[in-house]
Amino acid sequence: MPAPDPWAISIEERPNGWSVQYDTFMLSGRTQRLARAKRILSNLRKNGWCCAWCGQPVPEFRRADAVFCRESCRKRAARSRRAERSRAAKFG
Repeated sequence: MPAPDPWAISIEERPNGWSVQYDTFMLSGRTQRLARAKRILSNLRKNGWCCAWCGQPVPEFRRADAVFCRESCRKRAARSRRAERSRAAKFG
């Protein structure tokens, strides 16, 4: 599956909030780009679309449902969850 086109969506911060614009082509990807733009806008309104592990902004070339800014943050969060579960099982 190809990655999302990073140049198809532009994100701008304005004084009254965020603006997400997307480019469409005649026959391809209209619905998907609209759905991606809506999801990115909801992420920005919710938490500024920041990484759940390190707090840095998620790059706009990532998938719209991305929670982490890079693979290493995702792996660190998973290791932390597994370690927490094993500690809870030992003492709990």
